[in-house]
Amino acid sequence: MSVLSGRRILVVEDEFLISAMLCDMLDDCAAVVVGPAPSLAEALRLVQDSTIDAAILDMNLNGQWSDPIAEALQARGIPFVFTTGYGANERSDRYGVRTIAKPYVWETVEQELGLSLAEAQVTRPL
Repeated sequence: MSVLSGRRILVVEDEFLISAMLCDMLDDCAAVVVGPAPSLAEALRLVQDSTIDAAILDMNLNGQWSDPIAEALQARGIPFVFTTGYGANERSDRYGVRTIAKPYVWETVEQELGLSLAEAQVTRPL
């Protein structure tokens, strides 16, 4: 059983094929997909209006940095991982989150997202 089983995972990705692949992979491990959101506006709406356990957040959406989404997720205490074709950069450090370089393999996504969820549980007050 996957560590993501039953978890509500927001997918924020502007590339349709990558988004579809992530959604299929999440479905395969019995996670519940929230979204996917291909734009900043749609992602922000879902962060505000949905129950989310964690998120997979593309660092750049159609030429816009996804910082407002990262900030909204952190304000709600929702763990997330960045995905990017650019490699880790100052955004990873700024938000203190993991970054997964594209192209990636599912095992890496599952592992990094699972670690982010585990760390969030440790740091949340009772």
